[in-house]
Amino acid sequence: MPCEDIAPVLGPALANKDWLRPEHRVGDPKSYMRHVLYVDPEGDFVITAITWLPGQVSPVHGHHVWCAYGIAEGELTEEQFRESCGELNPQKSRVYRAGEIAERDLECKTIHRVSNRSRGTIVSLHVYGVSADRLTTGINRIFAAQIAPAYRGRPAFTKSSEA
Repeated sequence: MPCEDIAPVLGPALANKDWLRPEHRVGDPKSYMRHVLYVDPEGDFVITAITWLPGQVSPVHGHHVWCAYGIAEGELTEEQFRESCGELNPQKSRVYRAGEIAERDLECKTIHRVSNRSRGTIVSLHVYGVSADRLTTGINRIFAAQIAPAYRGRPAFTKSSEA
């Protein structure tokens, strides 16, 4: 499946959630939880459901591989950053609701942080251009840069704002 073709497939999967089972809604209090749904036999991509409990936040990261995701249940917040002089500067934030597809990162340039700021459990559907044996080690590149001082200690954005 070429990564450019993912949106026409991801959208209907978010609309018709027959694939979403009770075990896909199970989270881990320590961190978001990834459930493998499908592994491409050719090793080109993996589809996962990620469960986010209230308050869970990913580290600020980019991807080594192309990625596309959408929201199956709940509202997930994505903050995007740009790295400059060893600091991460907020660029924009968006709240994605059930059925919506996030901006696709087909060129592996996006730096972002994803979080559940709601009181409920969220399930997001992710497609990564990676083989299953690299799913836990070959996707994310974590950024050690600090968030610019003006944004430390407070949310970088309010709901659906842009910097």
